[in-house]
Amino acid sequence: MNDTQFEFIVDGRPVAYRRLGMTGESKILTREGEIPLDSVLNPFTHLSFRLKKTNSCRVYVSEVVIEKTRPLFFAAFRPSTYRVFVNGELVAVHEG
Repeated sequence: MNDTQFEFIVDGRPVAYRRLGMTGESKILTREGEIPLDSVLNPFTHLSFRLKKTNSCRVYVSEVVIEKTRPLFFAAFRPSTYRVFVNGELVAVHEG
């Protein structure tokens, strides 16, 4: 299980998304702090039969949506696709 981290821009400022593969915890990192998305304590972080998962939060003054799509077979061993939308506009695509 690999950790995933990538950066994108929100309101002209760099922001990073980080997901820890071992725990499933994910968060958005800004210069001002962290915004938690998936918690280790939530059982649905670890168990899901859906291929697509969506997290949304407010970063600065914008609405950020991160859409994770996992492969159907051997998902733990194959990369997932992440799409990031800021105010409804696709700003980043990452595979990892």
